[in-house]
Order: sequence, then C-alpha cells, then structure tokens
Amino acid sequence: MSHPRAMLIVPEGRPVPPMDSFASEAEVTVVRTADEFRAAQPGTEILFLNDFRTPLLREVGPGDLKWIHTSSIGVDVLLTPEIVNSDIVVSNSRGVCERPIAEWILGVIVMFAKDLRRTVELQLERTWLHRETEPILGRKVLVVGPGPVGQETVLLLRGAGMEVTVVGRSARIDDHLGEIHAFSELDDLLDTVDDVVLTMPLTEETRGLFNSERFARMRQGSRLVNVGRGAVVVEQDLLDAIDTGHLAGAALDVFGQEPLPVEHPFWSRPTILVSPHASGDLVGWRGRVAECFAANLRKWKAGEPLNDVVDLKRMGVTAG
Repeated sequence: MSHPRAMLIVPEGRPVPPMDSFASEAEVTVVRTADEFRAAQPGTEILFLNDFRTPLLREVGPGDLKWIHTSSIGVDVLLTPEIVNSDIVVSNSRGVCERPIAEWILGVIVMFAKDLRRTVELQLERTWLHRETEPILGRKVLVVGPGPVGQETVLLLRGAGMEVTVVGRSARIDDHLGEIHAFSELDDLLDTVDDVVLTMPLTEETRGLFNSERFARMRQGSRLVNVGRGAVVVEQDLLDAIDTGHLAGAALDVFGQEPLPVEHPFWSRPTILVSPHASGDLVGWRGRVAECFAANLRKWKAGEPLNDVVDLKRMGVTAG
C-alpha cells in the first residue's frame, strides 16, 4: 500500500515532535503557517495536530482531510461547523496527560493547604515563623467534568484522603467514580466544598460557566483550580472574588488568552498560581503522543477502527 499523505501542524517557534515512530508509514509535511497549510492541503487526508491553539482550521478550513489526530485531550479547536458537520474522523491522545494533570491538581491543592508558597518566601527572607495549615484528610473537593482527566483526578484525590463530589452533564452512577451529579445541581454544591476543580472541555454550554454568580455561591475562603480551558472562567469575575477576599486563591493552568499577557493582573496576585498550560507535560510526553498517532496510523492504513475516537457532534460547535 502506498504511503498516505499527512500534515503535521506545529506551532511557530516550537520543535517538531519526534517522528521516528511514524515517518516510514506516511508522507509527512510539517506546516506552521496558513500559507503552508493551504499549500499542503490538496490530496492530504490526515492531520496530526500538535498545536491545540492553532487558528488554521478556522481560518483555512479542513480541505480534503478525512482524519484528524490531536496531541491533546481537548478538541475544542476542532469544533467548527465544517468539521463537526462532516464525516472527518477525530481521535485524541488519551492516556498520555491525564495522570500528570491529576498529579498537578493534587500538588497545587497541597501547596495552598500547607502554605508552601509562603514557606519558600519566608526562607528567602531568612524568617522563622510558625504557622498553622489546613488538613488534606477529609478535605472536600468538587470536580466539575468527569472525563478522562476528571476521572484520574477524583481517584487520586480520594486516594489522598479527600472527600470528592463529581458533577457532569447528566446525573448517573459510574462504575469507577460512583455518583455523578448533573450540571443542574452545581449551584447547590458549590458552598459545600473547600476546593472546586474544573476539568471540563470548552463547549457553548461551559463557556463562561464560572462567573460572578457562581463565585459568590462558593464557600467563603474556598479555592478554584482550572485545568480545563480558560474561557470556562470569566477572568475578571474571578479577580473580583479573590480581591474582595471571598475566595482564598486559585491555581490556573489555562487562560482566555495564551500566552498570558505580561500586563495581566493574574501575574501580580500572590494568591493566584499562574502555570503556562503545562500541567500535563511530563518529560517524554511528545514521544508518547507520537506513538499514539503512529498506532492509529497503522490502524488507518489497515482499515481498522481507530483508538480514542471523539464524538464532536455530541460536543457541538463553538465560537472561535
């Protein structure tokens, strides 16, 4: 069988991921700009998307593509009318970043509860100051979004002794997570927990979901952790909730605009942790993602069902 033609979208200024696992299986063209994308489109059926922020698919369109594989778990960049309403198969790289993200979430919850940031500051000041900190055992956490990242997070936090409640699109009983509450119950649960963790994707249903009204419903002194997408949170409303002292802090790995502008007030808030959308980036993750694509490429060439296919129609179209 002849090698299929594939495009590999890589952000400008970023290295090309390792291609050893699939370079011999396809004719691969690396593209970074709209002009390169257009030039490579004719006759190309496969896209390996290594840039979850890319505007190219919205600007140029999918062309002749029949299959798109993403290096990320999230697929909101693909939620365009041309793609959602087409027969293009979409697969993601499940199994690579979920556990690392869950570990990051556990880490920031512990960091805040044990006041480790202040401990480092006091060390730099050579100041010996006794302080009391918060317990982890029995800490109440609400995880909004029981997808792959949410599942890993719930299990890890429970393993650390926390009491975790889960909210998803619909109420149900899950074999691994137990009871999942519906979005309609979210407002009643917000003031029952110490931390709210957002792991849901960006859809029209979740865009701006956490605004001033929901922050006001959260328990006084509670904290927010967001690893989903930045646009799920109304950032000014979050700043207001923190500046007034209603919320004690936030750990953010995702933002409405990335990279976060240097003038953004998040940078200057001592109770906000700014992380550069890197919570899932373990050493070697690019190679593991490439292996996911390579495994699916072999299935594609053999006419077999792909791993980790995503149902975009269930998620719907989002604005750019």
